[in-house]
Amino acid sequence: MKKIIDFITKHPVAITAIVFLVFYFLPFKPKPFGDGEYHEGTIDLIQFILNGFNGEIRVDKGLLTLFYYFIPYSLAYFFDNESVYFHFGIIFNAIVLCYSVKLLFNAFSRLEFSNQSKFFSILMFNLFPIHIYYGMGILAESAAFFSVSLFIYALVKITTKEDTNKNILLLGFSLLLLVGTRPNLLPFVIAFLVYFSCLKIAWKKKAYLVGAFLIILFSLIQLEKNLTNENQDFKSTVFRNQLVWSRFELRDEPFNWLPQHGRGKFASKDYMNNLKKRNELDSICVANNYDKTEYFINWVKDDIVNNPLLTLRQYSLKFFQSQSFIISPLMKSNKSSFIKYGIHGYINLINYLLVIIGVFSMILLYKNKRFTLFVPFLLFWGWSLVYVFVFHSEQRYMFPTRPILILLFAYWISSKNYGSKLLSK
Repeated sequence: MKKIIDFITKHPVAITAIVFLVFYFLPFKPKPFGDGEYHEGTIDLIQFILNGFNGEIRVDKGLLTLFYYFIPYSLAYFFDNESVYFHFGIIFNAIVLCYSVKLLFNAFSRLEFSNQSKFFSILMFNLFPIHIYYGMGILAESAAFFSVSLFIYALVKITTKEDTNKNILLLGFSLLLLVGTRPNLLPFVIAFLVYFSCLKIAWKKKAYLVGAFLIILFSLIQLEKNLTNENQDFKSTVFRNQLVWSRFELRDEPFNWLPQHGRGKFASKDYMNNLKKRNELDSICVANNYDKTEYFINWVKDDIVNNPLLTLRQYSLKFFQSQSFIISPLMKSNKSSFIKYGIHGYINLINYLLVIIGVFSMILLYKNKRFTLFVPFLLFWGWSLVYVFVFHSEQRYMFPTRPILILLFAYWISSKNYGSKLLSK
């Protein structure tokens, strides 16, 4: 038993690769190309370059995700086959995820976490390997997972007396990739840069990081505007829809945590009431020539003010529900309720454990005055929750917190010295 545990502890990358291979043959997979935005956008990007930098590119969200998939897609382009694109993409995701795990466990070693904490972290990673699940599709999650793992690695190295130019550069790159794949995390990045500017690091290095980040970010925003044919109306509509949905989720059916998509038999009262209210507000705006976005925002503000207890209940439940990574195809299948709800409960049990221990670990970080980890993690986790609370409890928006929750889990195990007897046998 000890040999098995030692192998697992020393080879987290190999374990990740094996689990990825096993997962490939399981029926639990996301839609291969998601909604198609990254698949189509990356092909557009390749054609844009081959056409002498002429044409338009589909950029729905996260421009850098297209550059992420540009690497495998450029190799698959000449086959002109969707199956080849898909397989090159998920092989690339597997490589990136394995490297991400390596970075994360290097950070664990840098923080001098115990072997038992590493073992149990690998176990928690793979009891429900959501990172691998998302890696089985052409989605932004693998790139986001890598960016957060790199962020943790660079931050740990910088704050443990290794603030070299290389690590500063890695930190800046991780932040750019994070924003470029998950634009909703921009407020966190801005808040983190403000905090980073206050650390005891040479001011030239801090100025270099902040200045370079802002310049490159502005350039990327301008580049996206020039490349895409996506108009502002589309993004405004998505914003309004998500804003109204946030007020109806878990409202009339607070414990219906199944995926809510479409008008089929799986649509809840909350989902149908959301559609009804959205159409009602839209009709009012059209009839009175109101600015739709402003009117929707004001309605949401009034609803929060007029229903404070409802809002508190919703947000309290969302704290856990937003961590519930549910496999939608399974939950919407014709499998027995025992199987569906059994897996549903199993997944949530794992995530609740991570959340609860994560909270205790944050308290422990604060008590131990480990502020260089406490503050960034508080900003990251806090803003992710705020975004989910205010806009939409889409599980994917909480996914980037996964590496942080695993680190907090490892910190708790290491600090409490749990599992030492198991590893000694």
